[in-house]
Amino acid sequence: MTSKTFAFERTKKALKKETKTSDDLTNEQSDVLAPKSQEKAFWEDVLDFFLCMLGGMIYSIGINTLILPFGLYIGNMTGIAKIVLELLQRYFPNLQDATGLILLAFNLPLLLIAFNSINRKFFMKTIITVVTVSAVMMFIPVKAVIPGLDDMLTLAILGGILCGFGVGLSLRAGGSSGGVDILGVLITLKKPDFSVGRVSLFISLLVYAYTLFTGPPVILVYSVIFTLIYSLVVDRVHYQNVKISVMVISKNKDILQYIIDETHRSATYWGGHGAYSGADFLVINTVVSKYELLRLRRGVVELDPQAFIIENNSVNVTGYFPSHFF
Repeated sequence: MTSKTFAFERTKKALKKETKTSDDLTNEQSDVLAPKSQEKAFWEDVLDFFLCMLGGMIYSIGINTLILPFGLYIGNMTGIAKIVLELLQRYFPNLQDATGLILLAFNLPLLLIAFNSINRKFFMKTIITVVTVSAVMMFIPVKAVIPGLDDMLTLAILGGILCGFGVGLSLRAGGSSGGVDILGVLITLKKPDFSVGRVSLFISLLVYAYTLFTGPPVILVYSVIFTLIYSLVVDRVHYQNVKISVMVISKNKDILQYIIDETHRSATYWGGHGAYSGADFLVINTVVSKYELLRLRRGVVELDPQAFIIENNSVNVTGYFPSHFF
C-alpha cells in the first residue's frame, strides 16, 4: 500500500468517526429536547384549558348582566334555552332562572352523540367550556350591574363585544361553547351539502320569530344588533376564518411532515437554488387559517431556525379547504 493510499484511508476513517460523533450528538440533543417539547406542549394545553374557562366566564357574565336583564335574545342555543325557560315559567310561575341548566341539558346529549366525530382534545375543551358557561350562568344572578345603563343600543353593543370576545377566546384556545357548532357538525355528517352556517341561521330564525310574536318589535331590533356585533367580534378574536398563504424556504424536508401532522393541511413543494449562495433549498407552499399559522410558524422555526417564511394575508381559496374547526 502506498503512502498516498494509506493517508487517504486514514482520512476516510477520520471522516466516518467524525460523522458518527456528529450523529451521536444529534441523537443526544434529540433525547434532551424531547422532554422539553413534551413539557412545553403540556403547559400550552394547560393555558388553552384556562382560556376556555376564562372565555366561558366572560360570555356568561355578559349574558347575565347585559343581555338577559333587559329582555334581549341571542340567536344561538342560549336564546333557545331562554325561550324554553320562559315557556316553562308560564306553567311553573315560581321557577327561578335556569337558563344555564337548560343550556347544559341541551349540550351534553349533543356532545355524547358527537363523541366519535370530533377531535378528543377539542371534545375535552368544549366540555370544560360548556360546563363553565352553564355553572357561571347558574351562580351569577340575572340583573343589571351598571347603574344608569339602560340604553338598549349601548347594551347591545357592549354585550356583543363582551360575549363575542369570550366565545372567540374559547374558540382561539381550541374549544367551543357547544350548541349550534356541535349540532351543525352532526347534521353535516349526515348531509354534506348542509353547512354549519345554515344551522346557525335556522336557529337564529327560530329565536327571532319567537321574539317577534311575543315581545315588542324594539326587542327584536336590538337583539339582532347584539347578535351581529357578537358574531363580528367572534370572527375578529378567532382566527379560524382568515386564510393565509405561506411559503417556506428551507433545507429541512421534515417541515413537510410537520405541516401534514400538525395543521392537517397538505402542501406543494419544489426544488430551488439560492441566487447568492447557490445552495439547494426546498420551496414549500401551503394555505392555512390564521389560527393554524401560529403553530406552523412556531414549528418551522423549531425545525429550522434559518428557514425563510413568507406570509400573504387574507387570500381567497377556491376548492376544497375544510375549516378544521373540530
